[in-house]
Amino acid sequence: MKKMILICCVAGLTFGQNISNDSLAIEKNFVLNKKIEPSYLFADIRIESSSLLRNIGELNDNDRKSITSTLNTIIVEAKKDDICKGGSYSINPIVNYDKNDRKTIGQNVDFTLNCKFLEKDGLAKYNDFLSKINKILSSNRLLTLPQPSIAYRITDDEINAAKETLFGEFLSHINSIETKYSTLAGKKCVVNSISTSDDYIPSPMPRALANAKMESSNADSTTAEAPIANEANITININLRFICK
Repeated sequence: MKKMILICCVAGLTFGQNISNDSLAIEKNFVLNKKIEPSYLFADIRIESSSLLRNIGELNDNDRKSITSTLNTIIVEAKKDDICKGGSYSINPIVNYDKNDRKTIGQNVDFTLNCKFLEKDGLAKYNDFLSKINKILSSNRLLTLPQPSIAYRITDDEINAAKETLFGEFLSHINSIETKYSTLAGKKCVVNSISTSDDYIPSPMPRALANAKMESSNADSTTAEAPIANEANITININLRFICK
């Protein structure tokens, strides 16, 4: 993972009133930045109604059982690789209202699996899983798999780890910072308090692999290649209060 750390100072010095005849309070704000690249790929696999199912009208019991059986089989396969979670689904009628008439046009299937994996260890598993889904759907003309999008995203753990690294590296410079401000103030300055605030500034969205949706039933989703990851900028603000005597 590529890393870069930048430490800078902003907002100038703030001098407080003397807390005693010989003491001076000084506050200083520091801004620290760290650029990191995300490690994890994310993909949402959605299985939808085929054109046939969207125009089938009322759903008979056999077709309903066929849909639920197919989706349940996909959930069982997802559990084997453990890179995709979710799998709840619904089957709802597509209804058209004309004055007082209610007509069922077809059926809408909503099924989603949320996948998270490392490129090195998980991309091959992900593509193998897509192949299994395509094979399962090949025997069911009522369902289709549009090409899923795949993208790098920064995780909360990566953000928190970057913040901890920034703060730890800043603390390692506390003694030199105290020495610097002691020289400037002509007094012995020590850190009296330290407070932080932080912010995650995302870079532009990473380029994702997202082909046009496949409208025909049983159209195979293609093998996915990892997209190009963009760096994200992690920033924390540290406020130091010195007492100089």
